[in-house]
Amino acid sequence: MEIIKHPAKYSDCLLPIFDNYLPDNSHKILDPFAGTGKLRKVRSNCILLEIEPEWVNESGAIIGDATMMPFDSGYFDAICTSPTYGNRMADSFEDKQPQKKYKRYTYKHSLGRTLTANNSGSMQWGAKYRELHMKAWLECYRVLKVGGVFILNISDHIRKGAVVPVTQWHVDEIIKIGFMQIEHIKVETKRQRHGQNRGLRIDHESVVVFNK
Repeated sequence: MEIIKHPAKYSDCLLPIFDNYLPDNSHKILDPFAGTGKLRKVRSNCILLEIEPEWVNESGAIIGDATMMPFDSGYFDAICTSPTYGNRMADSFEDKQPQKKYKRYTYKHSLGRTLTANNSGSMQWGAKYRELHMKAWLECYRVLKVGGVFILNISDHIRKGAVVPVTQWHVDEIIKIGFMQIEHIKVETKRQRHGQNRGLRIDHESVVVFNK
């Protein structure tokens, strides 16, 4: 079976932070945007939900949609996940130029096909992106038990030379749903230096910890 590289796996430096904030007694941990399942390097028994079959085949995840999860209410002790950022990795055009100034790192180019419907990896920052993630966070609230931990890995990005406040939008909406923010850790990570704004990059990712 061919292994298809995921263009946006968790940075290794984030894994110890996840491990630190996931309670030791958490027996049921979910990543609803699982990708290739790298969270299992931290908690090998976590449950993974992923919408793309190629990455499900690699990770052993359950195939499914984070906005319509196949789990009972209050089932999980903790959730740890990283949604897409609404950046240029959601570009959908096909770049077939044999010679180009920079390599494209997008979800579509990685899979070699159009993404499954309702995959936020095809959504630029905007109303459609925000609507999908609000549905996903409401589902996270539903399937997490009272007192459970929710860990979000997210990042802003640069669009037309300006910072798009993706992180703060997610934090604000998650709090509106009913979660309580506990910590916000900014972690310097190696960012991709490709594309139109390759000279301008946010130098960190956020790990935001909430309780229900």
